[in-house]
Amino acid sequence: MRAWEHERQRYTQSRPPDLTEEPSDWSGINAIRDIRRGQLKTFWYSRVPGSRAPECLYVAMIQAWFNRGYDVTAAEQFIEPALEALEQDRFGDLETLSGRIQRALLQAPVDPDHPVHRFRRPTDWDDIRRGMPAASGDASKEYPATAPEELESRILGGWQGQIAGGSFGTALEGYTGDTLRSTYGDRMNGYIREPETLNDDITFELALLQAADARGADLRAVDIADMWLKYIPFGWSAEFFALENLRRGFSPPESGTLGNFFSEWIGAQMRTMACGYLAPGNPMKAAEIAFMDSIVSHEANGVYAGIHSAVLSSLAFVCRDAREVLAESRNYIPDETEFSHLFDLTLDSVRTHDNHIDSWDSLQDHMKTYNWVHAYPNMMAVVHGLWYCGDDIGRAFRILGDCGADVDCNAGEAGSVLGILNPVPPYWTEPFNDVLETYVPGMERLKISELASWTARIAARM
Repeated sequence: MRAWEHERQRYTQSRPPDLTEEPSDWSGINAIRDIRRGQLKTFWYSRVPGSRAPECLYVAMIQAWFNRGYDVTAAEQFIEPALEALEQDRFGDLETLSGRIQRALLQAPVDPDHPVHRFRRPTDWDDIRRGMPAASGDASKEYPATAPEELESRILGGWQGQIAGGSFGTALEGYTGDTLRSTYGDRMNGYIREPETLNDDITFELALLQAADARGADLRAVDIADMWLKYIPFGWSAEFFALENLRRGFSPPESGTLGNFFSEWIGAQMRTMACGYLAPGNPMKAAEIAFMDSIVSHEANGVYAGIHSAVLSSLAFVCRDAREVLAESRNYIPDETEFSHLFDLTLDSVRTHDNHIDSWDSLQDHMKTYNWVHAYPNMMAVVHGLWYCGDDIGRAFRILGDCGADVDCNAGEAGSVLGILNPVPPYWTEPFNDVLETYVPGMERLKISELASWTARIAARM
């Protein structure tokens, strides 16, 4: 039936109720108003669920656009009036000021003197791939295949390490390393409280697995986007805007770029470890899968971050140790990009400092303008964790706690690599009793061992 026929049928067959018995009902408007007020208030002040760190998404939005090389002074003038409106519960004014901020950002002129404009920003897969050293004849390399009988157990190690890292960092994210050290000290050598597996990062990986299971080698970005719509009710920062775009009919890559001020934050980097599990020992294939996943919500450097995270996990299947994984991963970062510049800077730093604290402190001037959820400081933290840990997963987690920022994402990424390289010690896995809890419909409780088996079956097909 055609759309007009549906509506014609509905129109011609409907009959009014007895309005003397049924008064008007406008209660739905009040419910919508309350939901919107709650959302707006949350975007101006919220606390991270696990660590209770404070966040202000609108101020971070302006900061993110400054990092992209725009003159954001017009938007910044609305911050103080908006915070005052928030404090006084003047929601009409807060709504108006929030709209003005986004309008000012979308109309913000480029700041020609911003250093970001020195770097390349390839966005198409072919252009990104051409920029990778691995795409050249001199740097291209073939890796031995992982033995089929080892694949599932090593994927299980990746999931266990990722889940343990996320659980470790959930209570710590959103603070500086100095603050965490002064607050918790050596308690950060283990879980600082009873670990929990509920984490929004893995939500997106489950959607990827659903898409990959359905499509196999024919997987496309739009297939992943469809699974976001099916399984993911809510996102934060870049994922929030991506979901809004998807709901309005925009497909990747537009879903990741249109009005998305957070498209170079950590969102892709935090969720593409599973792309490495789907292409074990094949980092270029992992990079391509991660590209498809990342462009649902990110662009340019945010996508390179997602690619790099996937490549790290893929390489862990064929490298001897974490330092070799890091060195090899550079071949899959496009040259002359800001992401590659900061990765190289960080790798030079860890190679020349005896300890992670001195190295981390030496890089602060390069990180100070970025939000703690931006891809850059978190990629730099992961490099520190993997370089200095001596392949000890607990040591890596402690180092990442000492770095601060988005600790659960970073420990999940490093834990994935280290769990593939070596079995995860029981201390980090026993509290889960092989159970992963999520808020994904139909997957609220999963056995981690069965998740690994499912992942391995998909990887074999792809």
